[in-house]
Amino acid sequence: MSPVIGFARGLPGHSAADPGFRYAWLEAPLAARLGNLEEVRDWADVKAWPSGRIFGESGEYRWQLEKQGIHAVLLLESGPLPPDFTSPLDLEPLRADSHLVLWGDWVDPDLDPEGNPHLGPRFYAREIPEIQTYPIDLGEKPASDASPRLVTRLYREISGANGEFLRCVTIHMKRDEEKEDA
Repeated sequence: MSPVIGFARGLPGHSAADPGFRYAWLEAPLAARLGNLEEVRDWADVKAWPSGRIFGESGEYRWQLEKQGIHAVLLLESGPLPPDFTSPLDLEPLRADSHLVLWGDWVDPDLDPEGNPHLGPRFYAREIPEIQTYPIDLGEKPASDASPRLVTRLYREISGANGEFLRCVTIHMKRDEEKEDA
């Protein structure tokens, strides 16, 4: 099956479907969070997180709380969509995945043992005056020219009549000279 997208309006809560997403990007009026879904246990609390997305290799679920309930969009790499999601559109990828560079340089524990005592995925940028922790499995000290990247994928509805759709796929480290995946 090809990738498919659909939407739902006025949901009283999040859809019960669990496509096995790995990441959460959550937004509130005075807060934002990007993390591993298993660590962000309150992601479904729409009072805490009135908008956001959960995503992974298999697709993306995006929502916005409105007066009438949750407006949600679900894009899956392979359908079918759950019954809550109507007006399905078949999609085709437009190009190779893109890599959006995230803010910050890795906090090297050799230089700042208090800022990163456990060799974790912690990054600092002067533009954001606090440490950013991204959901990246480092395993070892990253290369000095590597940066955290949000991988995105662009789709078009097969007939071309309904525009383009961009979704998040994964988060990883990538060296600057590495070529984009074809």
